[in-house]
Amino acid sequence: MRIAAVSDIHVRPDKGDEALLEEIHSRVEEISPDVFVIAGDVSNRIATLSDTLARLRASSAMNLFVPGNHDIWFEENIGLGSLEKYSTALSDACRESGFLYLPDAPYVKKKIAFVGSIGWYDYSFKREDLKIPYKAYAQKEWRGNIWYDQLCIDWGYTDVEATTLFNQKLEYDLSVLSKSITRVVFVSHHLPFRDLTLYKGRLPWDFFSAFMGAESTGRLLLYDGRVILTISGHSHIRMQKQFNGIRSFTVSLGYGRPADGNYSDLALNAVAHIEVVDGSVKAHDFVEGDICEGMPYADAR
Repeated sequence: MRIAAVSDIHVRPDKGDEALLEEIHSRVEEISPDVFVIAGDVSNRIATLSDTLARLRASSAMNLFVPGNHDIWFEENIGLGSLEKYSTALSDACRESGFLYLPDAPYVKKKIAFVGSIGWYDYSFKREDLKIPYKAYAQKEWRGNIWYDQLCIDWGYTDVEATTLFNQKLEYDLSVLSKSITRVVFVSHHLPFRDLTLYKGRLPWDFFSAFMGAESTGRLLLYDGRVILTISGHSHIRMQKQFNGIRSFTVSLGYGRPADGNYSDLALNAVAHIEVVDGSVKAHDFVEGDICEGMPYADAR
């Protein structure tokens, strides 16, 4: 099974990323995947997100989407809140754009199941040695540095409650899979394993690392025994790691855009090409690190 995967495109709403989207689409079609995965953070504007999915839809693949935290930021101007986005609006947008909204239900192809969730964070990735008070994580602010979910998520759950709810849904999705399913691919936006997070030994970077994911999610995946691959985004530092029998990738693009307009190379680096053959996972020329390093920043808000 061939899989193409990307996340964190952070599409600008002013049509400034049309050339980039064309190159991403071309790269996906070149891979000719059986499954195309977008692991969140397309846009905080649902109209832009819907249009982007329609543009990126792979012609001969099953197209799968899980949202990122930016995708569920509330849109006050159209009266659309975070919970409504996650529960219904994004599912509708996916259906209209030719994508399957993976949080609704797993996708099964032969003996492989794709199970998906936004995932979330419960501060279990925090650096204990920093001695930052728990209250600072709960408020997502430390010495003037703000994690913007604090201002842009309005669903009313604490982060620990949200993590618990998403983990319970993950447990349910895994529990109802047919006994014929021998392999599981988990797709999320947030990270299921702490070691997929890069710590730089400086603030505010390492404070923000607490909002990358939850160790409890990874424990569920390891306990299940059928999970062989995870695909995530969120951290804009791309990695591939092995956790017991699970191969894990972060497939983020990021906010950078090449000054010379060479979107072809950016798309080539961004779209991961992964194969699953007889339970073995292989990546083709996977690019690690920050693929936007040194590029001008493009504001997608």
